[in-house]
Amino acid sequence: MPPKAWSIVSTHLDKSCRVFNLRTDRARSPRTGNAHDFFVLESPSWVNVIPLTLEKEVVMVRQYRHGIRDVTLEIPGGLVEDHDSPEEAARRELLEETGYREGSLILLGFVHPNPAILNNICYTFLAKDVCAMGMQSQEWGQGRC
Repeated sequence: MPPKAWSIVSTHLDKSCRVFNLRTDRARSPRTGNAHDFFVLESPSWVNVIPLTLEKEVVMVRQYRHGIRDVTLEIPGGLVEDHDSPEEAARRELLEETGYREGSLILLGFVHPNPAILNNICYTFLAKDVCAMGMQSQEWGQGRC
């Protein structure tokens, strides 16, 4: 028998931040009838882009990531803004983070990155035949949680 959804007893917005909101849901177990608190990060959807050059090389970026307090090597990506489709966001993030533009863009699929605590979707695109168009421009907004 498949698991049943928990019924929401109450929901409360705890904190609103620049890139996410923290929400507390009180939900009732369909099995025991007991209510428990769940903490959810509400976030816009994300995109990841796998940029592939004509030479079949993947373009990657080095970025400081405060959550791990280190610099990472990763594929470009970012948030889907309110006015963007996932495809538009993928094109924008590719250009901003790498200075490259795609020849074609293919949606590979999407996942819920961490459905236990996040409510968003992460789309992954393949950007084929990318070529350098200029300098990367990784500017962050000033908003803080």
